[in-house]
Amino acid sequence: MTRNRWRRSGQRLITYTIELTFIAAISAVCLAGSVRPAVAATDYGAPQPAPGVAPPGGYSAVITSQTITPAGGTIGPVVVDGGTVTLLIPAGAFPVSVQLTVTGPKLFAVGDAGTAGYKAVAGVGIQVQENGSTYPGTFLKPLTLTIRSSSITSSNVVMGWNGAAFVTETDTTVASGVAVVRFDTDPDFAVLSPLATTAAAIPDATKSVTGKPLMGEGILACALIVLGASGLAVGCRKHARA
Repeated sequence: MTRNRWRRSGQRLITYTIELTFIAAISAVCLAGSVRPAVAATDYGAPQPAPGVAPPGGYSAVITSQTITPAGGTIGPVVVDGGTVTLLIPAGAFPVSVQLTVTGPKLFAVGDAGTAGYKAVAGVGIQVQENGSTYPGTFLKPLTLTIRSSSITSSNVVMGWNGAAFVTETDTTVASGVAVVRFDTDPDFAVLSPLATTAAAIPDATKSVTGKPLMGEGILACALIVLGASGLAVGCRKHARA
């Protein structure tokens, strides 16, 4: 009787163990099926390098980076290389939210931007990204960039990096202290100023005097002295005869 009781207890234990093992296996399979891989969130972190050849000066120093919705907005004014920059994004310029980053160059490295007789006095880079990648194509409406600096004059020109070289930006307005450029892609910009001319080329500048006029003036002075002496001698003779 006791032996049969132990036999039945052993059978029940084995049965319970098999059932628990089966339940544990089923639970593990269901749990694995319910876990889904995480979806990467939209990344608006530091901008990735733009494709193509990097422009002189690098344009890699991040000044500010902001998310812009299709409603548009304004970034700045922010200080870039001693000047101030303001960027106006009109409503409808982008159909989706984008990350817009303003960067600054090393002006000494920009140099003349490939234009002999000029030097860079201001510069700013604009990068537009959608979901962490460079925004494709052109903007639906042009953006307006205003650069203010005491180094800017009406004789300055605005250049834009096209991926291989700096080229003249045509849709610009330049006056004393300010340069305004409108654009529908995101190049890097440089404001160039002509190198200073010599004093001789400046209108109404004081002219230097050479030695030749001085020599002529000396000869004239000697002649006047001789004439004066001769007149004095004639006067003395007339006075003696009298």
